[in-house]
Order: sequence, then C-alpha cells, then structure tokens
Amino acid sequence: MSSTISQRHEWNAVARTLEPFPVFSDHEHHHPDAFFREPMTLDRLFANSYVAWTRYVPDGTRKSREALIEHVRFNSYYTWMEQGIQRIHGFTDPIHIDNWEALSATIGRAYADDPDFHWKTLHQFGYERLLLDAFWNPGDDNGHPEIFTPVFRIDKFMYGVHAEAIAPNEFCTWSRYGFNGGTLADYVDLMRAFIRKRHQAGQVAALKCADAYFRSISFQPDDPEAARAAFGRHPSELTPEQRMAFGNYIFNRACELAAELDIPFQVHTGLALLSGSEPMKFEPTIARHPKTRFVLFHSGYPWIHQVAGLAHNYPNALPSLTWTATISTSAAVRALHEFIDVAPSIRTITWGSDCFHAEESIGALLAWKWIVTTVLSERLCDGRLHARDLEPLARNLLHANGRSLYLHQG
Repeated sequence: MSSTISQRHEWNAVARTLEPFPVFSDHEHHHPDAFFREPMTLDRLFANSYVAWTRYVPDGTRKSREALIEHVRFNSYYTWMEQGIQRIHGFTDPIHIDNWEALSATIGRAYADDPDFHWKTLHQFGYERLLLDAFWNPGDDNGHPEIFTPVFRIDKFMYGVHAEAIAPNEFCTWSRYGFNGGTLADYVDLMRAFIRKRHQAGQVAALKCADAYFRSISFQPDDPEAARAAFGRHPSELTPEQRMAFGNYIFNRACELAAELDIPFQVHTGLALLSGSEPMKFEPTIARHPKTRFVLFHSGYPWIHQVAGLAHNYPNALPSLTWTATISTSAAVRALHEFIDVAPSIRTITWGSDCFHAEESIGALLAWKWIVTTVLSERLCDGRLHARDLEPLARNLLHANGRSLYLHQG
C-alpha cells in the first residue's frame, strides 16, 4: 500500500471516529427569530454570510450570481458554506447557475414550514451548544436557552462617555441601561451591577471585546484623571486621545470584572484593523491582568505564531480557532498543530464558527471536523499521537474544552 493510500485510509478511519462527536462553539452571532420569518432564499443566505466579505454579493440577478460563482467558488468561506447548504438541504451537486432557483426554493420551503428550523437544525447536525454574542443586545440568548448561551460584549460601555455618545453602528449605553448621569465611578458601578446580575441569572458565560474593528488592541494602563476629565463631555468636544483614555479605563474595569466572576474574556485579535490587531500588541494587557483568562480569538490570523507564543508564555492567554476554519482552512490546520505543540494545557484550545445562520454554521462545523481529522491523522501517521489518545484528544477539541472553560462542566 502506497504512503498516500495509507494516509488516506488513516484519515478516513479518524473521520469515522469523529463523526458522531458533538461540537461546542465558543462564538456565534446568530440572528434573532424575526430574521428567519422573512422569506429565505439562497441569495439572502449568501448576503448574510462571510462570503459577502469577498464583495461578490448575489442580489437576485443572474449576473450577480454568475459573478459570485466565477470568482469565489474556491474561497474557504464559500466552499464550506456550500457544504453546509448541501448537508442541511439534502443535495450533492455543487451550486451552479442552473440549479440556483430550485435550491433557493427548497431553502425557502424549509424555513416557511417550520418557524424553529434555524435553531433545531443546529442541534440536528451536530452542535450541542453555541455561545451567542448578540452584539445588538448583549447578554441575549435569542429566546432559545436550549441551544444558545450568551456572552456579554462590553464594547458599547467603552463609548458611553456622554448621554449622546453612540457606540459605532449601535446604541447609547446611558439610555439602554438607564444611566441618568453621575460620576465615572457611578457609570462603572452600573456596568458592573448589570453584568453581575445577568451572570447570576446564567446569562453571561464570558465577556467579549471586538473593538479591534475600531481601534488598536494596545489597551493602555489606566489614566484615571484623563478618563474622569472625558466623562460627561459631549463627543464632539473630545480629542481622539481622550476617547482612547476613556475606552482604556472601561476595558481595564471589564478585565477586573471577568477575573472577579471567574469567566473568560474573549478578545478579537487579527483581521480587523490590521494595523492595530496584531496579537503581540495585546501582550502588555495579558501581563497586567494575570488573573483574567483572555481567549485570543481567530488564532490572531494572519499572525498565528504570535497567539501560539502568547499561549506558551502566559497561562492566562488561551488560543481559540474561532472563525479560523473558514477564513483559511489550510491556515487552521497549521494553527491547530502549533497550538497542540505549544499550549501549556491541551484543555485550553477551543473553536467557534462565528456565523449568522445555520447553513454557514453547519459548514463551519464540517470544516472544523475536517481540520481536527486532518491534524490528528497526520500526528497518528508520524507517531506524535498514540492511537489510545485519539478519542480523548478529539473530544477535548470538539466539545469538552469549551464545555469546561465556559460552563464548568466536565
């Protein structure tokens, strides 16, 4: 038997072993039920997925669909979402211009026939639980605690410097959380009290910050005087430096709160503002808050090695491959190998699909199982993994690590 055939045989054997294992996702943005009450089409699924980040967005016209297929069909976002659509809706042919309408009609009927199709599908095709970052309503579970556990995104509080200050593309924390004015200490107390209350109700499995889309992740030590001077001033009167000082101050308070509640703090690294999202920019914060467990999202892509290095040196820096599987499947294989090599504990490595609807999430789940299968079969073949350790390691990567880290189970 040739080496290639032997490796393929090993891969298939590992895939069969992993097939029945459930999957835990540490990060999702699934839309509320109202989104899925509107007519669902193939165009709408692609437009509300990461495929749209390629800028080829189908709009119902033949021309836009042809452009998508021509330019994007080999992209990781597309290939795994196509597999998710195939798996859920029961077809095997690739998506092409001649079957687009028929497939779209099949999708539409599935959603129209069952108002719970979206979340039931997640269970049916392999997810045991998904952590939901409902950034439009932090701490929400979309009314489905049977499948979603919320995390609380604290970004909005970092912009609440004034009653008229609106977080980017979102809302004002003063009006949303009933803050009627006072001191900076009063504002921080409100944030803490609200999150503590939600945590006590089981509505906060972790804190989350994705402000890397708007600023550098080089969060600086406190400048209390500058933060107090900025608080209460109209946004139009603030300098960029004052805004940054206020945001840093609130972020540091959130780090302390995560440590107090003994919950992880998920931080977006990589692929946001590229000039400011390099993981090493976050190292001083990791060192400054040794009691806070920071989950470094997205493998820091494209700076995968930096996340590995931080995980190696800091016990409170935990590597997560969330989103990485569909950003670049080949990079995710390299990242998982590297994280297994260097992580002080194998129990710290997690993954999430980071998606908005079931078709994309199921495709991402298939990608993650493909990646875990590939990495473990390679390690079996080259002797770095013993056969007896295959199932325990696979269970850790697919669901046990997430369950333990976020739900304190297992």
